[in-house]
Amino acid sequence: MSASCRCCQGDQARVDASGRVRMDPDHRLACVSRVPIFRGLPEEDRRRIAARATTRLVPKGEVVQQQGGMPALQIVHSGQVKQCLLAEDGTQRLLRILGPGEFMGEHSVLTGRPAPREATAMTVSQVCTLSRLDVQQWLEETPQLALSLLDAVTARLEDTEARLSELVGTTVGHRLGEYLAGAADGVEGVPFDLPISKRDLAQLLGTTPETISRRLRALSDEGLLRVGPGRRIVVMDIAGMLRA
Repeated sequence: MSASCRCCQGDQARVDASGRVRMDPDHRLACVSRVPIFRGLPEEDRRRIAARATTRLVPKGEVVQQQGGMPALQIVHSGQVKQCLLAEDGTQRLLRILGPGEFMGEHSVLTGRPAPREATAMTVSQVCTLSRLDVQQWLEETPQLALSLLDAVTARLEDTEARLSELVGTTVGHRLGEYLAGAADGVEGVPFDLPISKRDLAQLLGTTPETISRRLRALSDEGLLRVGPGRRIVVMDIAGMLRA
């Protein structure tokens, strides 16, 4: 049995003739219910929304949403997806990493414009999709949903502004220290694996993979953390790491 079939069985899904994953209604409801903007709605409304969702299993490295693609609201049900902005020269800038219960496509759904970013699966991911027409209808019918989506969009704008301010006002070393402290959940001496590659981490922090490697070596030489094997990290001194 293939890995994709095992994943489908585990999530109570089936694959139709077009290759699209079809989840059972209860699991589509679970997908919708994980999203904060839908979570506060009555179950009847959430079931109505879930019934309109389509789902697919996306292999690692494959595109979930194309930059310039049709507007739709995409929900990450399982796995991990990264959003990138593609430049005209072909380079990309990592903007955000999404996990289960997080969504994307809200700007294009509200404006009707093509998707402004490309999204790629970082792991095998199951994604639920809601069409723009459906979302617009629900927004008109459900003021609570409209307010929740407005809150979510505002929070993302505030997060983007905070990240831009951090890129301008802090050093790479401090940004790396903040990231590692968060990845360690603020706990010292407990091993964890970096959830993303050095390349993605460099894009997220506004620097280069080489700089990330140098900073990690420097922190290791100072005894503030241990590195390896692979992506394994052990933070030994959070306060010292943030001062370095």
